[in-house]
Amino acid sequence: MRKGFFFLLEFLGIIFLYLIPIVSISYIAVYELLHFFHPSIESFILSGKLPLLVMLIVFILELIIHFRFKPQQRKLLRELGIKPQVRRYKIGFWANTRSQKIKHTLYNKNGLLLLFTLTSILSLGVVWFQFRLPSGYRHSLSGVAPFFTMSGGIALATLILSTLYTPYAYEKVSHRKIYILMPMYNEPIENIKNSFESILNQSLLPTELVAVDDGSSLVDYSEVAEEYRKIFAEKGVSFQFIKQKNSGKRAAQLNAYNHLEISDFHNEIILTIDSDTVFDEHAIEQGIIPFEDERVYSVAGVIVTRNVTDNLLTVITDLLVIGHMVLIERSMNSMFGSVAVNSGPIAFYRAEVLNLAKKLGYKNETFGRVRVEFSDDSFLTLSAMLLGRTVAQMTAVSYTDLPNKLSHHVRQHLRWSRGSFIRGFWRLALFPVSSFVFFRQSFGWAMFAAMNVIKYQLIYWVFFVMSDFPLILIAPLAFSAVYSLAYLSIPRNDLAKRDKWIVFFAFPFTVLWAIFVLSPVRIWGYITHRNTGWGTRDKIEL
Repeated sequence: MRKGFFFLLEFLGIIFLYLIPIVSISYIAVYELLHFFHPSIESFILSGKLPLLVMLIVFILELIIHFRFKPQQRKLLRELGIKPQVRRYKIGFWANTRSQKIKHTLYNKNGLLLLFTLTSILSLGVVWFQFRLPSGYRHSLSGVAPFFTMSGGIALATLILSTLYTPYAYEKVSHRKIYILMPMYNEPIENIKNSFESILNQSLLPTELVAVDDGSSLVDYSEVAEEYRKIFAEKGVSFQFIKQKNSGKRAAQLNAYNHLEISDFHNEIILTIDSDTVFDEHAIEQGIIPFEDERVYSVAGVIVTRNVTDNLLTVITDLLVIGHMVLIERSMNSMFGSVAVNSGPIAFYRAEVLNLAKKLGYKNETFGRVRVEFSDDSFLTLSAMLLGRTVAQMTAVSYTDLPNKLSHHVRQHLRWSRGSFIRGFWRLALFPVSSFVFFRQSFGWAMFAAMNVIKYQLIYWVFFVMSDFPLILIAPLAFSAVYSLAYLSIPRNDLAKRDKWIVFFAFPFTVLWAIFVLSPVRIWGYITHRNTGWGTRDKIEL
């Protein structure tokens, strides 16, 4: 009974994820062709023609990118005998895994919360279609309503599939050598010590830690490095400290990697971390478990916001990044073996991934003849994706700080947006059109473009047409509320249950922030993608 229920969820989630966009776009196109002429300019402005046209233009551009962008990388991959995989989804695998009565002590989805989430999804669908389908009723916004149906349908299918996710677990896990690469640049010494201590307190210790000072001008790490060299030696962990002139995070990582003596590039693991990372005590032990599957080449751990209670900005960011992106989007992508971007503070790779990244130009990547200094996490994840499956392990947890000031928050999202734009070209160019990677990237960009057009249509409607308050304007709020339920399942010892509920109830602000702040920031990041410098830290900020 239990297995059958989860199998049904999995089957419906897969069907909806693929069919909803196809059916919706077909319906919109047919409807707009049948109603090609409009009685007024106003009805044309509020029709579905403009967002549909934008979507079609984006799809055409994406196909051009697929066939024309980065031919030298394709040639190099062919010479190396590497063919990006389509990654067929195995129906029933996750339903079977989820139905097994293996209780994860570090990660446990509450059955009542799952039931409430599914009930909320069903209720949303019933209410929405009750609004959409009354006989003879047509609202002035009916032309854009199908786009909300499509966007909401994909979101809910994603949510359904994410409920099936469960961390990897095996009765016996192979012993592996684990090497940690830690670039450091003007990081406070206290943060470095906290990071070192969290590594020393691991239930499974690494083989070696290589820390690289990337030409810091504000801090001298020599003394603390010598202090911890002895402490790590007492624990049987090799420690190297290297200084280099300021060359960037990628150069520091490769410098550290080149100092390693690796004998088995497939089975020995590289763990990249940031210099302010603090690990949960089981982070490394849990992070290497998925590598028991020979097809897995990278594992994304979870970053938990250490300073979530600082202010409303950190609450909103935590709910968006952890509650929505990690617990839902990444969980679902992991089931397809296609996690697009790992979290820099805790990302595991087979050593051969770093070898491929070097050959693909990791240290000196250019885009439009401009050197790209950021987006290191997505580059390494994509390199792993070219070799095999990229997955998430929600029981491998690290703690980090997120920006608590608006200026830093905006700059961070600008950097993420520029990196996402550049890496999107690679995904579209290097993966088959029939692959899940291509599907998610292409529809992601197309829907983002269409929904931005619809945003301005709604603004026009509010100022010049509005005669009542349609349910369509509540849809994003309802979706955000259901998405945010996942946040309550995070096992956090550092956060009281009351604080988790406070974060959850920030979902209305999260919607407004995403629409009116982060969406314009993302567009500006796309437009200014050639500003690819990381920027120099001349002061410490969160």
